[in-house]
Amino acid sequence: MTKKLSVAMGFFLLVAATGCSSEDSSLTENSESSNSITNGDITLRYGSGDLSKSIELKNSAVNFIKFDQSGQKLSASQNKTTYTPNLSGAIAAVGSNWYNINNGETYYIPEGTTFTGGFNFNSGGKIIILGELGGSNWLNVPNGGRVEVGNNGKILSSVNFHLNSAGKLDNYGFVTYSTGSVDGIINNYNNLNFSNSESLNGSSTVNNYCRMVFNAPNNYLNSSLNNEGYLTFEKGFHINGSGTLNLKDQSYTEVTGGTVSIDGKIKGIGNASGVSRMDFSNMSFGNINANIAFMGHIDLNFVNTSYTAIQNKINNQVTINSNAYIQAAECTPQKGIAPCSDDQLQFTLVANVVSPSITNTTLSATGVTMNNGFAYVSYHTNDAVAGSTTKGAIRIFNVTDYSAPSLVSEALFNNIEFNNVDVANNKLYAVGGDKNGAKLVTAPLNNNVFNTQDLSSFLTYTLPSSTAKNSYFYNNYLYASTGTTGGGFFKLDPNNGYTVSEQFNFAGDRAKYVAHNNTYQVFFATQANGASLRVANNDGSNPKVYNYPALTQTVTDGKNVIVLDEEYVYVALSDKGVAKIRLNDGQLMNNFVPRNFKVNNQNVFSQTGLTNAVAVNNCYLYLANGTDGVIVLNKNTFKVVGYYKLSGSANYIYINSNLAFVATGQSGLNILKIN
Repeated sequence: MTKKLSVAMGFFLLVAATGCSSEDSSLTENSESSNSITNGDITLRYGSGDLSKSIELKNSAVNFIKFDQSGQKLSASQNKTTYTPNLSGAIAAVGSNWYNINNGETYYIPEGTTFTGGFNFNSGGKIIILGELGGSNWLNVPNGGRVEVGNNGKILSSVNFHLNSAGKLDNYGFVTYSTGSVDGIINNYNNLNFSNSESLNGSSTVNNYCRMVFNAPNNYLNSSLNNEGYLTFEKGFHINGSGTLNLKDQSYTEVTGGTVSIDGKIKGIGNASGVSRMDFSNMSFGNINANIAFMGHIDLNFVNTSYTAIQNKINNQVTINSNAYIQAAECTPQKGIAPCSDDQLQFTLVANVVSPSITNTTLSATGVTMNNGFAYVSYHTNDAVAGSTTKGAIRIFNVTDYSAPSLVSEALFNNIEFNNVDVANNKLYAVGGDKNGAKLVTAPLNNNVFNTQDLSSFLTYTLPSSTAKNSYFYNNYLYASTGTTGGGFFKLDPNNGYTVSEQFNFAGDRAKYVAHNNTYQVFFATQANGASLRVANNDGSNPKVYNYPALTQTVTDGKNVIVLDEEYVYVALSDKGVAKIRLNDGQLMNNFVPRNFKVNNQNVFSQTGLTNAVAVNNCYLYLANGTDGVIVLNKNTFKVVGYYKLSGSANYIYINSNLAFVATGQSGLNILKIN
């Protein structure tokens, strides 16, 4: 039976005129104010000015203290393809003779020889080049004509080689393409250089599976250029409206000079877990007329190059300067640092962010989420310092450029504090509480930021219990974990004022946290006799409950963050460290307690340290462990890789891709890049 609870709903009314106004006098301000509007309960600040003073860019290496661990080996991706020619019935082409190729005929240049004569295609036929094609004669490959270059074969730069429409070149060797246009099909499995200014015309398709270089300026892409290997433009290119540069996951593309103009598209193609990389150095951008010039999972990196011209021409899957890792192969150099190579793992402190302050009360960061290249951070008052004071904030950071994040907006609340924040479907959901109980605040987002003209769009709702711990939006419902007495795990209906549609938790528990991945929903609670997990389908159906007496905590008032990858849930357990539990059967796989970790029979970490929160990425598990700082484990072996300390106590950590956010209480928020 579905349990219904009455929920009081209210919302903050706008009492000040929209636009800029003086802020509430209770708020600490600098003399150079950002724009703001206020209604007494909420003050919304945005734009440049004193907001920019809250963030200090560092971009300095972190002292990451490592332990001796063996890094995992990653297999190479793009490799040269072995070619085996079919010479059955083929005719050897030798010396400087001329040959007419009729339909169905095959000629070949034997390995170890150089052919300087010529070929005349009367119709479809094939040339197999196992040696060298030299000379200075024209070779026009017509519709149906095919040229195959073997692993040791070469087409030299002196050859006037041209592909007409539907003519085809399969290169497994070394080709210099010296004429100024391509109208046919190229499949490059080894090395191909375009030595002249090149036009890939509308009838062409060029596929690079290994190494391809455009040496000259004035290259025009009027069709599809598909890169699955290593592609270099030494002097730029122009993509016309009908052209597309497609970059497959783990491909690497670089522009090392010249000018790039885009009327068409550059697309990352592949799945959401992969990424392609494109580097720009010592070049410039010309006209970027495409509405969206870059889309898909591409990481763009810039050296001695301004990217102002493209900042508004990328979609939300594109990252900037994240130094994405591309593994080395026969065709492709390594870029970035292997994420699973423990001995190469490093961290860069990108920025320190001073916490917001309201009426001399400094707030502490409690939760982070990322969406569309923006980070949303929630804040509350520290009870140990502020007592019963209840004030909170939500801040929005633009982190599209991993090296230069900026604070673009903040909403300060005089009467509500927040424990977590979530973003979905262009709306922000922040949960926490006030003196009267648990609260949810929602606000629409316009281009990833708050409406800066109207505070009435901020709405507040009362939830069960004294405080709300965290929430997430899924399939038209909000799922929330709330407090102690009267709390639990709830499915809330946004179409009915976020009233309780279902209550999922079980008797005798203390609700802590809820999280999900693409398959599972997991709710964590503590009981007198241990920890409990409710593992269900993502919509809450078909639940299974698992109890873990061995994970009974002595400290029970911690945040107890949980995070999921595809197979496991990782649970922060205060004095019991972190546990790794398999999702499909609830089996406890590992438990690491930092205070028990020793090197040479000596304790490494504090005997009073608490694991407050955890975060996970593809290789590592990160523990926010108070004064111990951030402890990094290999998530597969649960061995300690190392740790680093920041100013203040590490109370919360959130990771998205190669970017980490570490909250250190009133000492502020730290933004780090994982290298």
